[in-house]
Amino acid sequence: MDTISSVELAAQRQRTAEAAADAARADVELEAVAAVREGEPVEEVAEVSGIDSTEIQYLDKAAGDLPRG
Repeated sequence: MDTISSVELAAQRQRTAEAAADAARADVELEAVAAVREGEPVEEVAEVSGIDSTEIQYLDKAAGDLPRG
């Protein structure tokens, strides 16, 4: 395999990993907002999710109605 092919493969793996991380972050944000809306304490959700409590409150306001799964 030539060097440029190795770089292309590595770059593709990075893009795939970044897309997966973005999707996982969106899932955590959605679940965090849902948990707060179901009555879980914001501070506890923040600790478990790794999302700052202020950001969770912002996401809650910005999310509007969440789809039901």
